[in-house]
Amino acid sequence: MRKFLIPFAALMLLSGCATMQTSEKQPAPSQQVVKLQLLGDAVPVYPGFKVVPSKSFIYESGNIKVGRVEFVGSASVKDIVSYYKNTLPERGWEPVAVRVYGNSAQLTYVTPEQFLQISINKGFSETRIVIELGPRGEVGQELTIPRE
Repeated sequence: MRKFLIPFAALMLLSGCATMQTSEKQPAPSQQVVKLQLLGDAVPVYPGFKVVPSKSFIYESGNIKVGRVEFVGSASVKDIVSYYKNTLPERGWEPVAVRVYGNSAQLTYVTPEQFLQISINKGFSETRIVIELGPRGEVGQELTIPRE
């Protein structure tokens, strides 16, 4: 029994330390950091909503920037859709599709360089907004898959 207990205890101790070190080395980005890194001034955040760092990411390589940022707060789907329909065109975004159905909505906007997808879902106690932003592909561009 002792032969089994000592390696098990050592493993638990090491895995616990690794978990603590990982969380200390990677602090959650603040609301302002996420906004500046991905959204900048081009995409506003609905007032009063807070970023959910564990469900958000930003990938940047060269001049390509892609990201998904999730926010949580309290507002109606109708109010959020109205806010984005009014503010995004003022910032150069052209609407492609706006779909509202019950307690959720999907908004798609583009500029000549970027695409923007906003998903809104109202739950029982909170509303979630997911903003996805990335480079815009060429319309009608064919994808060629090499054959062997």
